[in-house]
Amino acid sequence: MPHAGPVRVHPTAIVDPSVHLPESVVVGPYAIIEADVEIGSDCHIEGHAVIGSGTRMGARNRVQHHAIIGTDSQDMKFGGEPTGLMIGDDNIFREFVTVNRATGKGSATRIGSGCRLLAYSHVAHNCLLGDGVILANCAELGGEVTIESHAILGGLVGVHQGCRIGAHAIVGACSKVSLDIAPYVTADGHPARPHGLNLIGLKRHGFDRETREVLKKAYHLIFLKGLLLQDAVAMLEVSWPNIAEVAHLIQFILGSHRGLARPRSRAGQFAPAPGTSVS
Repeated sequence: MPHAGPVRVHPTAIVDPSVHLPESVVVGPYAIIEADVEIGSDCHIEGHAVIGSGTRMGARNRVQHHAIIGTDSQDMKFGGEPTGLMIGDDNIFREFVTVNRATGKGSATRIGSGCRLLAYSHVAHNCLLGDGVILANCAELGGEVTIESHAILGGLVGVHQGCRIGAHAIVGACSKVSLDIAPYVTADGHPARPHGLNLIGLKRHGFDRETREVLKKAYHLIFLKGLLLQDAVAMLEVSWPNIAEVAHLIQFILGSHRGLARPRSRAGQFAPAPGTSVS
């Protein structure tokens, strides 16, 4: 039955009677909102969109036509256990976006605030997206991927399960991400590897000249000197012990499980990773 009440719900929409919708919510034609869903104020759920059970959505989100948000995990380990999808405020989910709930009882896929997920992009089970993340058209995230705040993925980017993309990084269109992409860098290729700092993005987000210069030097240490990562980290700790962005770089590197993507050397070989000759 269509939802009754003062909110603007199209008569063809199906909203579970247990769902409370704030008065400012709009639900378009043929949209479906399942039981056990929470939707914040000023959200717009457009025509034919689906909001699956277990979804918790903040304010001012826009879920556009045919987007499917909060449905079952596609993980082979998923057994129908109760899981969640937690969404912040001011996000845009464009046409045909899909976002899955988590695998593992009590676990959640999480999306921050101010993100833009463009048409046909996909967020799989147990992914964690920070604030201001942009997934361009057809960008696809495997399970348990972490995308830190203000990172951007170009169109048709594929991210392997368990990889991480650092804050303020940008990954070029059609790239294959199979290792972690460090914060603040531009990356591209098959597999994606860093090609320098994301200087335009850093300027747009208010990083001052001094910080950008420090990050340039840190990039050189990590990626261009051919050092083992543990040696590069040790030099970073000594050289800039009180720079928050350097501290974040160090934390990101030390937290890598899949390995850090690094540029190829001039000889065409991979630059060394921690304790190994290749990454």
